[in-house]
Amino acid sequence: MNILEKIQKELDRFGISYKHVHLQEIQNKDGIYVFRVLYKNNYYVLKYFLNDEYTREIKNYLILKALDIPTIKVFGYTDRSLLLEDLEKSKDYRLGKKSDLTDIQVAKALAIWYSDLHNKGKKYVFEKGNNLYRQNDVITEQNINLIKNKSNTRDNKIWKLILDNYDLIFNKVRNLEETLNYNDFYWTNLAVSNNKKEAIMFDYNLLGIGFRYNDIRNVCSSLSEESGKVFIEEYGDINENEKIIDDGISPLVTLIFAYSHSKFPNWAKESLATIYNGELEKAIEKILDLN
Repeated sequence: MNILEKIQKELDRFGISYKHVHLQEIQNKDGIYVFRVLYKNNYYVLKYFLNDEYTREIKNYLILKALDIPTIKVFGYTDRSLLLEDLEKSKDYRLGKKSDLTDIQVAKALAIWYSDLHNKGKKYVFEKGNNLYRQNDVITEQNINLIKNKSNTRDNKIWKLILDNYDLIFNKVRNLEETLNYNDFYWTNLAVSNNKKEAIMFDYNLLGIGFRYNDIRNVCSSLSEESGKVFIEEYGDINENEKIIDDGISPLVTLIFAYSHSKFPNWAKESLATIYNGELEKAIEKILDLN
C-alpha cells in the first residue's frame, strides 16, 4: 500500500470521501506526512505517522486535552493519524512568525502556556507519567563515548570526569522535581491568537518528562534578550539547581542528537565549543559540587 492509499484509508475513517477531497502535501519527513485537506469548503490538516514510534504524538494531544492545556483544535484521531485545525484558515490563531521571537506580547503569552504545562504536568507525571519520553535518557555511557569518538576529543579530561561520576550526576538529575516538558520550541511550532494574548505550541512528538528549566532554557535561547527577560518575569522564579544541572547536561543532549546526523549541524556548534573552551568541564564540576 503506497502513502496515498494509506491517506485515503485514514480519511475514510474520519468520514471524509477521498473522491471529493483536495489534498496538498505540506511535509514529508522521517515517516511523518502532513497534508492540507479541503473537503466540502472546510480546511483541515491531516498528520499521518508511518512509524509506530511517532504515533506517541496522538497520545500526547490527548494528555494535554485531559489536563485542559490549550492546543490547536483536534477534529479527530485514529491509531495512525490526527485531523487538526488548519492554522492558515483559522479565525482565532495564526502560524508563528520569526518576528514573534522579539515580540514581548508573544513572550508573555508563551510564559503563561509553559507555566500551565509545567504546573499541571507536575501532578500528571507524579501520578501516571512513567512511560513517557525522557529526553535526558539519551545520555548513556555509550553515547558519552560516541561524542568522545565522533568529536575526536578522546584525550579531553571531561570524559573521565563524567564517566567516573556518571551515577552521582544522574542521581542529582533524578532528584529534581519532574514535570511535562515540551522540548521542541521554535517559532515554526507556534500558534498565536490574533490579539496576541494566547500563544500555543503544537507538534508534540518530543513532549515528555523533564524539569522546568529544560524548557525555560530552550525557549529563551531562541527569544531576543528583551523577550527572554519578559518571559522569565511572567513565568516566575527559576530553580537555581535546575539551571546548574541543565548547563552541564544540555550540551551533551545536543551533541548526541547532532552526531545522529550524517553531517554535523550548525545548531550544535556552540555545544561542541564547550568541550574545547572548558565550559562543559566547569559546568559538570558545578553539578558535582551541589549538595
